[in-house]
This record gives sequence, structure tokens and C-alpha cells, in this order.
Amino acid sequence: MPRSWPPRVSALGRFLRLGSTGARIAGNLMLQGLKPGNAGLDWQPVGDLLGDVLGQMKGPVLKLGQQASQWQGVLPEPIREALARLQNQVPALPFSALEEHLQQLYCGQLHQLFQPVETEPCAAASLGQVHRARDARGRALVLKIQYPGIREICAADLKQLRRLLPLGRLFRAPAEQLEALYNELHGSIQAELDYHAEQISLQRFCNHFDGWPGLRLPQPVPELCRPGVLVLHEVPGHAMDEVGRAPTAVHERLALRLCDWLCEQVFGLGLLHADPHPGNLAWTDSGELVVYDFGAVYPVEPALLDAYVQLFAALRGPRSDALEPAFQALGGRQTDSPAPHALYARIHKLLHPLLQPGAHWDFRGAAMHQQLMELLPPLMAALGSLQPAPGTLLVNRTLEGHYWNLYRLGARLPVADILAGHISRWTALRSVSRGC
Repeated sequence: MPRSWPPRVSALGRFLRLGSTGARIAGNLMLQGLKPGNAGLDWQPVGDLLGDVLGQMKGPVLKLGQQASQWQGVLPEPIREALARLQNQVPALPFSALEEHLQQLYCGQLHQLFQPVETEPCAAASLGQVHRARDARGRALVLKIQYPGIREICAADLKQLRRLLPLGRLFRAPAEQLEALYNELHGSIQAELDYHAEQISLQRFCNHFDGWPGLRLPQPVPELCRPGVLVLHEVPGHAMDEVGRAPTAVHERLALRLCDWLCEQVFGLGLLHADPHPGNLAWTDSGELVVYDFGAVYPVEPALLDAYVQLFAALRGPRSDALEPAFQALGGRQTDSPAPHALYARIHKLLHPLLQPGAHWDFRGAAMHQQLMELLPPLMAALGSLQPAPGTLLVNRTLEGHYWNLYRLGARLPVADILAGHISRWTALRSVSRGC
């Protein structure tokens, strides 16, 4: 795994690093465009530069790069590939940069409690890195270790984002909504830095999904956890970016399990694992789905879930004008402006056939992202009346991430039937609960 030294912490330093990177990219593309006889742009140098800079910087900017890497067919392929490597090839800190801190946390007993800790990390990400270890009982464990100084790094990046927030008004987004979106992003970053909260969330998932066939989650080891260190039982699996070598039957099992798990966590558990990039997923030779990293777990409010269910019903129904009350329920409609019925009609025409009983959604064959790109001009034109509500930001981001995971798996699933089954059970349970 490539090595990195502790990233720059100061807000000014990180701003200058990003600014100089943007200038280098712009200069490279400009020079290419000026070359006589140049048939097209070479995106490889841009991808290499972005991958290197974001990997070294870590923090929220790296997380944005990881999310963008899922946009297959949207970004130029050299850029997408460079960002995709950030899912599981982030430059790691040398163990010597962590060891003294760990010894303090474990009162000088690090190497007595863990025999041994592997100095070569098995994974590195935006906020921390993971090392394999064994405890005194010989159990195979992993230590998820937060980078020293990462809280200051996140604060620096969020500070820069706060300064850039007013640019969103160019898209006619109300100032109150921009503020709400920033507050939600700020809260999500703070939540991911709280390893104790992650331990609690993971345990809730483990309890709820105990015995589920085809799903494996890493159990926490509470007695060995420390502030900024989460200790888990090791659950090995193959990286999701290697799933192309798996047989078709494994692809089908993984896709079905992933879709079913997503629905059950929302409608059954009331929580959402909101960081579904491929680096947090793995698979076994028998087709089991392995899920890592529960730092981004959020409760789904019943009112919000009701609104999404209403939107689902409107898209399945025969009339596109039913989308208007659904978007109002989601909180994304600016009701002091005319309803964008022409846009509703296009959205309905695109999604209605895929959500009918018995319909199979061919994620790769349908290339939904390409069709959605065609909706960008009318979406931009409708921003004065229809905008993403702050409460939907994490849900929509999660759904987008799972879209790309299912695309990668070449999934062909009866999505509407799976979703309708979970909604039916959820509705029945709520009726019983209210009756009591």
C-alpha cells in the first residue's frame, strides 16, 4: 500500500493545495487544446493528479472523490479509474506515525493486548486506516484507527465549504436551504468521527440482522475499543472492484441481497447505512455480502419515509401530476412558484415502466444515469420551484451509491416488487403499533 505522511491541517494550506491543483488541471487542459492537430483531450494526467492530491489530503475532500468515482459513464474513464483507486488504495500513514498515540490510549499495553498488530495496513480511507491484529486469545481482529489530527482536517475543509456556500445562490437556491444543507453535511462528518457511536450503530445492525442468510457484518469488541480506535472481529472478503471475476450466479445473489438489505435496514430497522461506496462492501466465493464501516448511520424519520413511499406510489400510478403532492411531502417544492408539470411528466415517463409489478430493472442495460443526464437542462430550469430538500440529501446520496453498486454487479432485479413487499410489511406493523 502506498505511503503518506500526516496531511496538512491548516484551512489556508488545504485551500491553497486545492486551488493550485485546480490551476494545474486547467493549465494542462488549456495547453492540450492549443496543440495543433490534437484530436481529443488526454484525461490521464488529470486523473493521476487528482488521485494523488486527494489521497494525500484525506478528510472530506477525499470522501467526495470516492463518491464521484461511482459515476461510471459520466466522468472521463481515466478520472473515474483514478478516483476508484481511492476506494481501497488510499495512501496510508506509516505505523510509526500511529504507534505512540496507540500506546498512550492503551496505557503502554498495546503489544500485550494485541499479539501482534500488523504494521502494514489492510485498508486506508478518508478518516482512518485499518490494521489486522490478534488478541491474547488468538482471535482475528481489525483495528480501525482514526488519523491523528483528522478532526482539525475536517474542520478546515468544512470551513472552506462554508466560505463557498454562497456560490449556490447562482442556482437560485434559497439561503435558508443552503444553510440547512451545510448543517447536515457538518453533522454527518462529526458523526463519522465518533467511533463510539459507530460501535453502537454496528451492534444494532448485528442484532437486527443476526441469522440473515447471505449477509456478514463485523461484530465489535467493546472491551478493546478506545477513543478513536474501533476494534472488530475480522470478516474477510474480496474487494468489490474484483467482483467482475465472480460467476454470474454470485453476481445475482449479491445484487438481490444488497437490494433486500437496503430495504430492510430502512423499513425494518429504521436506520440507514449511508456510505455505500465499493470500499465498504465485499463478497465471498459463495455469494455472501460483507458490509464494513458503520460510521455513517442515520435514523430515518417516519415522516420522511412516508414521503418516499408516497413518491414511489405516485411513480407507479398512471398520472404524473401525482408527483406534485409527493415532492411537497418531501419538502423540495417551493410552493410559491408554479409546479413543474412538464418535468414531472418526463420523470414519470422514465421511471413508471420500471416500477410496475413484475418489471425487472436492468441496471446496466437501461443505463439510467445516461437518461437522467438528459433531464439536467429541465431540472436546472426548475430549480426555482423544485430543489432537493435538506432531509433527503443523505438518502438520495445513498440511493445513488447503491445504483452504481448494482450497475457494477450487472443486476437485473424486480426492484419494485422487493420494495413493495417491505413497504407492505412496514405499513402493517405501523397499523398494529397505532392500534395498540
